Amino acid sequence: MALSTANNIFSTLNRYSKLTGLVVCERRCDSVGIPALSSSLNLSLGRIKQSFVLTDRHLPDMPIVYASDAFLSLTGKDFCCSNHLTYPGYSREEILGCNCRFLNGPGTSAEVLEEINQHICREEACTVHLLNYRKDGSTFRDLLHVSPIRNSSGKVAFHVWVHLDESAKHDFSGLTPEVWQLGAVGAVRVAVRSLSASGSLLRPSQ
Repeated sequence: MALSTANNIFSTLNRYSKLTGLVVCERRCDSVGIPALSSSLNLSLGRIKQSFVLTDRHLPDMPIVYASDAFLSLTGKDFCCSNHLTYPGYSREEILGCNCRFLNGPGTSAEVLEEINQHICREEACTVHLLNYRKDGSTFRDLLHVSPIRNSSGKVAFHVWVHLDESAKHDFSGLTPEVWQLGAVGAVRVAVRSLSASGSLLRPSQ
């Protein structure tokens, strides 16, 4: 609970910094030392249309190693008004190396976050409803599905976090939101397993 409170305070200060231009705190995300995914895996993941990120549970603080274009759009906001203002979301460079809690804020349920952590520790999938925050500080109701992604040997290589703004309009092609999210999980699993069998998940070290 202390860690959750500290992260909420940091998140609030960080949003205040962005909205006012005053440097109250610095982001703690750092992609230095994060292994780069192979071009083949990036290409396969790039074909998936849903909003999701991939995290590496074997690295300290379980950082994000991939973020889809739809996820980047989710963290921004369009306002349909006379001058149609658009607030851009986070860039991929800002997100890589972060823990997924960078979306959390004062209204995010600590109990739900603990539920997610317990499922991750048990290597189980879970679906939760969570209040999260965009880059501009506005909130959205997040239907979040988290699932372990195993490699060809059956070991958990990543976790995929599929996000869905429950208040936005979506075209699910006749599917339920939950099935739509599971489609992303299945596509990620196929990409990871097929490439892990050939040892092509990570970019070769220079």
